[in-house]
Amino acid sequence: MKRRTFVLLLVLAFAVAGVGLWLFGTLIVFGPDGVESATNVAGAAASAPVQLVEDAAKPDEQTLDIKESPSILSICNYPMIGLGGTRYTKEQSRIQRAMELLNGRSFKRWDGRADYDRKRSQVNGGYSTDMELFSPDGKRLGGVHYDPGFADAGGGDGVYLQDGGVTYTLEGDQKPVIDFLEQCTYDARAQTCLPDPQTARDSGSSRTWLFEDEVPELPSTQESVSISSSSAR
Repeated sequence: MKRRTFVLLLVLAFAVAGVGLWLFGTLIVFGPDGVESATNVAGAAASAPVQLVEDAAKPDEQTLDIKESPSILSICNYPMIGLGGTRYTKEQSRIQRAMELLNGRSFKRWDGRADYDRKRSQVNGGYSTDMELFSPDGKRLGGVHYDPGFADAGGGDGVYLQDGGVTYTLEGDQKPVIDFLEQCTYDARAQTCLPDPQTARDSGSSRTWLFEDEVPELPSTQESVSISSSSAR
């Protein structure tokens, strides 16, 4: 058993014991009604150490392994496209390039993410990009993240996978991936955001980048698995 897993199991045991004592005390003081309310709070509190144990047990290295052939690629960038704004393309040459750059690449666990996030939370503003690959029926196939701020925090050049609370940074040359993300952002912004999104949508010009409602293959709601880039300025 890894040392970090053992330590976190001890933390979990103490946390569960503490929650149990708290619930018992609530029963004595407030009766059954108090216990019902306290149980909801306790459940949320207890889930945090469970997540820590699960994350600690994850491997030190992962490989991005997309087995299906994607047919849709999305890009999201703040502030270039807008907060929560996502654009999609079915351009096969671009999708193939994404697969060439990312599929089969190895990512190494980086334990400096929590410290980095704490420091970053004190900085206003930011820059972020998300890119994702989808199957023909709109299922997400996998993704990575890129945060150029990692370079100043020991996290490589910033391309990474996120698995729960664990960050895995891309090994090897990351520059071609970063350049690709920036080019996707530039092209999507030029086609769908200028001079403004509504004007771009109504212009009637030929676009390879689409708005979400122009991609019927996508389910209306999906959980996010992304290739992303963010940097606090």
